[in-house]
Amino acid sequence: MLAAVSVVWAGAAHAAPSPTAIADIAACAAHRDVPVLLVHGTNADVEQSLGPVRDALLADGRCVYGMEYDSMQPVSVSVDYFTRAAERILAVNGVDSLDLVGKSQGGLIARAVSLKLAAGAAGSARQVVSIFGPQHGVRTVVAGVDTTGSAAVLPLVIPDRPALTDMMAGSPFLQELDKDGMTADGVRYTMIATREDQIVTPYTSAFINAPNVTNILVQDGCPEDRTGHIAGSTDPRTVDLALNALDPQQHPRIRCVSNNDRK
Repeated sequence: MLAAVSVVWAGAAHAAPSPTAIADIAACAAHRDVPVLLVHGTNADVEQSLGPVRDALLADGRCVYGMEYDSMQPVSVSVDYFTRAAERILAVNGVDSLDLVGKSQGGLIARAVSLKLAAGAAGSARQVVSIFGPQHGVRTVVAGVDTTGSAAVLPLVIPDRPALTDMMAGSPFLQELDKDGMTADGVRYTMIATREDQIVTPYTSAFINAPNVTNILVQDGCPEDRTGHIAGSTDPRTVDLALNALDPQQHPRIRCVSNNDRK
């Protein structure tokens, strides 16, 4: 069951969150630039997945929304939920675009929401930043053997975790999502990956080959940053790359810090 809870932050970086249902999402009283909707990863929350990114955006004076959801439900259900949330955010703020930032499963959801918004009439995504998102799905290799196809039986074994199957390479969900293309016209996409990712495998699944996409590998220009999938949530370079993609004038500096946290 979807957790119909949202949080809006506006003002100071550590402002107290105010939980509401989607229908009660309120406008930010004052903010700089378009609103931002954050989407956390599997078995996490916004604080765990995107806490430093959120705090930096709030310090910039951005209007930031965070939504908690059941990350084991079908990804399509989560996409519908975040699409409705995005439409509500656009409506209450009287704007026609917003930015989407997602980590891991959240990065996949953010891209899917941009496609659904493009197909509707309520507004659009301006840009999508995906941090280690399984855009092409995850392949599972055991002892050198690709067992991705075998993973399709997961719903029979773990029927309450369909999101895991949806994120497998070649899943029906991904085939349906990408049948008309992986990106929407007029939207800027930044896809960030780490070579040390042991969850989104291969790490290149986080990249998309399209004219309106910028693919960034954390280790390019900074090989000593060996951040893993989970550690990327607080990795200085990864955080800087996300912020720079959203606002290069406000965040021109991208740090290179040695990081051996490969979890």
